Amino acid sequence: MGFEAVGFEAVGFVRRTGFARVAAAASLLLMGACVTSGEQATLVQKPKTPPVRTVSNFSEALRCMDTLMWNHGKRDIFITSNGIPDATGRVAGGTKEMLITAVSRMSERSNAFRFVDFEPTLDDVNALYWMIGVQPNFRAPSYYVRGAITQLDDNVVSEAASAGISLPTFDLGISADQVMSVISVDLNIGELATRQIIPGLSASNSLAIISSGKGADAGAVIGKAGLSFNVSLNKSEGLHQAVRTLIELSTIEVLGKMTRTPYWQCLGIDQTNPAFAGQARDWFDGMAPSQRVAYVQRVLLAEGYYDGSDSGQLDERTRDAISRYQADNDLIATGRIDFDLYQRMLAQPSGQKGPGAPRLQSVSNAGGEGLPRATPAPAGAPPDLVLSSDRGPQPRYRAGEALVVKVQPTANGFVYCYYQDAAGSVARIFPNRFQPDSFVQANQQVEVPPGAQKPFNLRMDRPGASETIACVVSPDELGTRIADRYKTEDLQPIPGATLADVVGAYGSIQGTNVRSRQMAVQVLPAVSAQR
Repeated sequence: MGFEAVGFEAVGFVRRTGFARVAAAASLLLMGACVTSGEQATLVQKPKTPPVRTVSNFSEALRCMDTLMWNHGKRDIFITSNGIPDATGRVAGGTKEMLITAVSRMSERSNAFRFVDFEPTLDDVNALYWMIGVQPNFRAPSYYVRGAITQLDDNVVSEAASAGISLPTFDLGISADQVMSVISVDLNIGELATRQIIPGLSASNSLAIISSGKGADAGAVIGKAGLSFNVSLNKSEGLHQAVRTLIELSTIEVLGKMTRTPYWQCLGIDQTNPAFAGQARDWFDGMAPSQRVAYVQRVLLAEGYYDGSDSGQLDERTRDAISRYQADNDLIATGRIDFDLYQRMLAQPSGQKGPGAPRLQSVSNAGGEGLPRATPAPAGAPPDLVLSSDRGPQPRYRAGEALVVKVQPTANGFVYCYYQDAAGSVARIFPNRFQPDSFVQANQQVEVPPGAQKPFNLRMDRPGASETIACVVSPDELGTRIADRYKTEDLQPIPGATLADVVGAYGSIQGTNVRSRQMAVQVLPAVSAQR
């Protein structure tokens, strides 16, 4: 009995030991099957989702802006930026590259903007000046874009809701929550030559980022065994994609304002929106009468209503073309240029049908002392200037009267004008804070000061004196290349400078063609003083 018992236990032990070994071997085989081999590592690392092109809500709007710039004849505007830093310290994204991409997409066809890739520190914009003159092919930008991610408010709105039901053998619960955060981007445009931020050329936009989640859980009792499960689904909108969207929107807005093009058309905003109708009204009121006529003539020429030049003169042929355009566009056919006509032309930008007839512009002459005419410059010739006033090229004003300067380049160029008063003080009068762009198209007449409601006056105050206007023109931007002592605020005296010094400073710049013209202004005694 004892022997059999011992023998039985020994056999059972052997059987149990053999089963354990088999189970251990099987476990090792299963574990080995779950381990990835080295040869498969290169396959595992490959992403399964194919790459896609980055598309935002404003990708189509950027293409629309490119077409809009082409239709309005905007091109070769040189800009730069130090980037769009994160003032909140919580968004680390490539904002400058986002800005460059937006500008590039707005210029694919029109070549409206040229981005100068220069990356100094935020406090070192002056480093641009060291590049000018040192690098022969370096083109200084006229404007710069500055801005920041100015706001990031987390959990501005937090909402949650839940519900449940419980029975003796079954229970069920559901829940949902939503959290909203707000991010803001501010952009501004500045003039590089003066480092002045241009009033009105700004954009401030905000976007709400939503994070939401849904959940469900259930439990049941089957016999004496409990069973439970839960499901959670969370979704969060991308923070950096929101930043890209805001930068693209703000870029469309500030560059549209700078070029005075109806950018709201590309944002799907109705032309009659009060905010943008007011913006168009400000543009119209800020244009000199000759600029309004020239703009209308260009649109009429492109639309086939007019076959003359954009001379800025409202002649009979222009009036007839305006009347026909008004009649075809449900406007009262008066032949006059008013805001309704301007707004309609903005709403229906003309296509570019090629160059019009050779331009020939007359300068308006209220004093009747000769009529200067600007003949078209030969192809490739450097620009020259026709300099006059609202009383002709040899003006005479009485003390207390205001002068209006009229300057017209014969070819596309950058124009700078200075005024020397009877005391010898010299100040830059163009470009100025009200007319910040020094680039003037061929044969386009510019009035200084601009508009019907003059933002400033050049008033004669010393009888018997002779005051002088001097203007220079060049095919290149020279405002950033002139000596630093002459880079003063507009409409303010330049300390210790004479008109000859300033004109000579432009003429001494190497590698460009500079033409200058001067106009003497004679000041007569006031009428009351003669009696």
